[in-house]
Amino acid sequence: MNGTVGERLQQRRAARGVSLEVVTRATRLTRTVLEALEEDRFEDLPAPVYARGFLKIYAGFLELDADAVLDAYESQLAVRQALADELAADAASPDYMRDREPRGRSLSTASTLMLVATAAIALIFMWSVSKRQKPSVARPEILAPANGAATAIGPAAPAPVAPRSSGLPPLPGREGETRR
Repeated sequence: MNGTVGERLQQRRAARGVSLEVVTRATRLTRTVLEALEEDRFEDLPAPVYARGFLKIYAGFLELDADAVLDAYESQLAVRQALADELAADAASPDYMRDREPRGRSLSTASTLMLVATAAIALIFMWSVSKRQKPSVARPEILAPANGAATAIGPAAPAPVAPRSSGLPPLPGREGETRR
């Protein structure tokens, strides 16, 4: 038999031609419990340990392999738990991390206008900086005088000094004497 645990139980009961009232009297399980088992509403049952006990009793009544039914129940619970964990993780993650349809790479009209305006301002600024005249440093130009005479511009050259016999400077107060 294929399908969920509840579907298997319901199919087997229908194949045997037994009503829920007969199962209730024979197993002493309430109709609510039997309906929850057949509809795979295990969360409506008191606890998983009770669900296992109810399944074992019901499978025994229907002459099904109780261990196979319990194994199918465990795997079905594992799948449900994995889905619940995934949904909880998705709900706990920020909006930007959730699965969405991929957005196109195009810019909105407002973004495009802002980009163009910023580029225009940057170009105007660069153009105005390049057009500014740099202040020139005052440099004396050496020009020949109009009358053709050569003149020197700048500090006067030191006057030539007569050579002395000694390379030492004169002593103070004795400028005219030389040392020996």
